[in-house]
Amino acid sequence: MSQGKLPTDLINPTTLQNILGNVDMRLPEGYELIASTRSDNICLYYELVSVTLIENSHGIKVIVNVVLKTTDNNFHYL
Repeated sequence: MSQGKLPTDLINPTTLQNILGNVDMRLPEGYELIASTRSDNICLYYELVSVTLIENSHGIKVIVNVVLKTTDNNFHYL
């Protein structure tokens, strides 16, 4: 995580697939994930996403930056 990569022992593939499915359902029109959320594509997201940890007095938040695409360009979504 010190390099901003998502380790599989922090979020397992099934949980990541569920998170990405929820993100995909809530994206504005014209935006989509860079790859589908099928189980054979989940390993791609461990390479494509970046992760930030934020700690406060209540606990730790994990922020996963997911790559999106449009017809014109690619960008990161928080």
